[in-house]
Amino acid sequence: MATKRRTREQWQELVDKQAASELSVSEFCAQHALTVSNFYLWRKKLSDDSQSLAPQDNWLAFDMPASGNQSAGSTWEIELALPGGVVLRMNRAA
Repeated sequence: MATKRRTREQWQELVDKQAASELSVSEFCAQHALTVSNFYLWRKKLSDDSQSLAPQDNWLAFDMPASGNQSAGSTWEIELALPGGVVLRMNRAA
């Protein structure tokens, strides 16, 4: 039996159809001649792609003191937590 290649768009359509149906993944795959493992692989791939492309609305606003109020010997610290557990720390010691 020949393997049918599907585009990303076709897989997205199949994933959306299954989600809207009342069928389990196994039942849906059986009705559409899909392997369950391939379906799960594409569902994860499409989910990961959409999350990485989604806009990030998690900005945090904060007030900074005016630069004229800082003395030459002032200290400061900044810590920035990034995705993937990366933390960027910057500081200035007096």
